[in-house]
Amino acid sequence: MRPRRLILAAAAVVLGGLPAAAHATIAFVNTASASSSTATLSIAKPTNTASGQVMVAFVSGAGTTAISAPAGWTLIQDTTSGSMRQLSYYKVAGSSEPTSYSFTSSASRNASGGITTYSGVNSNVPIDASAEGLGASGNAVAPAVTTTSANDLVVLGASTATSTSWTAGSGVTERYDKASSSTTIESGDFAQATVGTTATKTEVPAKTTGAWSAETIALRDASAAGLSISTGSTASFSADLDTGDANPTYSVPITVLDTRTGASAGLGWNLTITSTTLTTGTHTLATTATQADSATASCLNGGICVAPTNTTTYPVNVPAAATAPAAVKFASVSAGTGEGAFSMPGGFDVDVPQNSFSGSYTSTMTIAVVSGP
Repeated sequence: MRPRRLILAAAAVVLGGLPAAAHATIAFVNTASASSSTATLSIAKPTNTASGQVMVAFVSGAGTTAISAPAGWTLIQDTTSGSMRQLSYYKVAGSSEPTSYSFTSSASRNASGGITTYSGVNSNVPIDASAEGLGASGNAVAPAVTTTSANDLVVLGASTATSTSWTAGSGVTERYDKASSSTTIESGDFAQATVGTTATKTEVPAKTTGAWSAETIALRDASAAGLSISTGSTASFSADLDTGDANPTYSVPITVLDTRTGASAGLGWNLTITSTTLTTGTHTLATTATQADSATASCLNGGICVAPTNTTTYPVNVPAAATAPAAVKFASVSAGTGEGAFSMPGGFDVDVPQNSFSGSYTSTMTIAVVSGP
């Protein structure tokens, strides 16, 4: 007997898209660098740094013990390469900043580092993406990252375990190049106008015998602030009606960006959903056939995010009718969480009775993100 099959293709339509591209506003303010042979590496605050601007620090030291940042700095990447360790941090400048910052180790070591200040950066979720690369010798290759916002500024930090100097990669504007007795660190930046994968950049040390590390950090433009969602266009599943009642599952890829600033920051958000009835010709499945079973978030692309606290109890029935009815919440993210860029795929299941008419069923599913828990 020929198996009877039910095949679904559910179009996932999203309300609202990614933020529209805006003119780049991130600008270099100033930089400062230093080296040390003690347990403390003191780096001056870059001149003209103002409240709300974002400082990015790269520090590198001989040996593999940690280098601790002063209070208020957030770790981005921590890379150990051979007998050298490089770390990157960021800080949003407040109204009263010290004249310098002390990065400390547990014992004396040769270290070098620098701080660069940028204006026009999103002050609530400044880090869009980050990645690290390392090698035993040769040129340093700063890896590509995938951005989620337009008009990012991509900042590079490269270190080598020898005293030398650097030549910046093609298209990179070098901001500092600082050597200690056994480490040398460099930082530079370049613009990334569109959402997507950046170019890799090759930073060239004058001496190529030392181990190297390279960290890539994409800063998010302040003009990209907002709450948005995107998703894959279709999802599908199938069920064999000859084996009894079925409960097939499928997943819809969902990306959420909460990059809001000011009074809108930290308000939380909801994912809502509605759909049309699963239909093939004149035959339909029940309006209660589809349930949402999960929506689990993970931070995208090495960016810095505040993990969502989803208070929803599953399953949630997905409403359906010939004309899509009022939407319901299928994820509710608490205030103060869910800030940044997230992959948050939705998991769904469908109740398919054995006596269903076989065929290819379609439904239009509408998913949206709205402010508030």
